[in-house]
Amino acid sequence: MNSIKLVLFSLIAGIMLSACSAPRYFIDEDWKGKPQPKSVKVVFTMPKVVVPDDLSDDLPEYTSNFAKWFGPELKQNLITRSQNGTQYSMKLIQPNEVSYKRRELADKDFMVPSFDHIQADADVYLVVTNTWIGREQEVRYVTTANGMMMATTYSYFTMKCTYAFYDARTKKNLGYGYARGRNSYMFAVTRSDWETSLRYMVEDFAKEAPLFVQ
Repeated sequence: MNSIKLVLFSLIAGIMLSACSAPRYFIDEDWKGKPQPKSVKVVFTMPKVVVPDDLSDDLPEYTSNFAKWFGPELKQNLITRSQNGTQYSMKLIQPNEVSYKRRELADKDFMVPSFDHIQADADVYLVVTNTWIGREQEVRYVTTANGMMMATTYSYFTMKCTYAFYDARTKKNLGYGYARGRNSYMFAVTRSDWETSLRYMVEDFAKEAPLFVQ
């Protein structure tokens, strides 16, 4: 019986490792060798906050204008994540201003977001959409000394989004992907969980983009 449990544990661990190792982004090969852009315009749709009470408890001053927290916080984290000198501007857009094109990522379909009104007012556009903010749980399994499998549940405050980069002059898609940031919590979500999860999400943006520090 113990050997069966060990086999099952190995299979579960293998599946989890495979999922973690799957690529989360694609960057055009030609863009990888280019200099960092001097300016980036970030257009983003309003994030979805799954538990409104978390927002009213932790960021009460932004209950009715959440974009005024999310936009500047996203900008500051992008500046920190980027190489020196890149200038950022932010704009909240409506969902109907975004279109999607089916591409491939990790051998699966991925809907690449595109802003319908890209202008030559920056070197690169960064489109951030489908931002999801909420609580998640993850069950992890460990094998005890006597060969039994024990499950432990972890709670996370999570932010995740899809994004894409575009050359503002040619409208060429330079890359795309999805990013996730999460912070574990014990009993209640706090303001620092919002800040930390967003920072981790930005740090999960494509690492091969010439925009970001490696």
